[in-house]
Amino acid sequence: MDYSPTLLFFIVCGFLSAWLSFSIAYLMLKSWRTVRVDILLGFPAGFSLLALAFVVLDIAYVIPLANNWNWASLLLTSWGFVFLAVTYYIRYEKRNIVKASSAFAVLGILTVTSILLVLFVPLSLLPPYLPAELGFRAINLVVLGYIIFNLNRALKTETGLSSVVLGFTFLTIDQYSLLLNVFDRSFVWSVIFAQLIRIAGLFILTIFLVQGFQGRAKRVP
Repeated sequence: MDYSPTLLFFIVCGFLSAWLSFSIAYLMLKSWRTVRVDILLGFPAGFSLLALAFVVLDIAYVIPLANNWNWASLLLTSWGFVFLAVTYYIRYEKRNIVKASSAFAVLGILTVTSILLVLFVPLSLLPPYLPAELGFRAINLVVLGYIIFNLNRALKTETGLSSVVLGFTFLTIDQYSLLLNVFDRSFVWSVIFAQLIRIAGLFILTIFLVQGFQGRAKRVP
């Protein structure tokens, strides 16, 4: 099978995005095993879901997938960001009364249930994909905005988080670029830019966020 340079570009970018996300998830899980702080579980869960979403997208470039899988990719991405947002909510909200393990258990059930539904429900019963993608991209931007808002508040006392803010800002730009593509599918450059900016954001988080966890065992960024 012949692959065009553009197709190879998307495959390589998808692989790198998935690899970086799985790397973050793996190292976060190692941190949790060391300190047994439940809040750390949100990071491996969130980044694993993002990695799976990138894997599905990568496969779709090579093998045409049914729309059910496109729906699954949208859900995996959004639930991944929600896991991260809930993690930061539990970490930084002073009046928080949510228990991390309970919150993640509920999110896990909702994630698995929604994924199974879109995979096994007849495609005719699902809403139109294009409006759904528009909604999901908008939700992702709101969730990422909340994460950045919390991190910016924490910067007053934890200046080392500036790199983490930058990483999530790049992921926000990634989602915004994909949102632009929903409005105009012929605007391929927005998707290409999204791939590159996503890898940059994940790379920053891998280098700085993960090293910060390893260096400060009980401190959550």
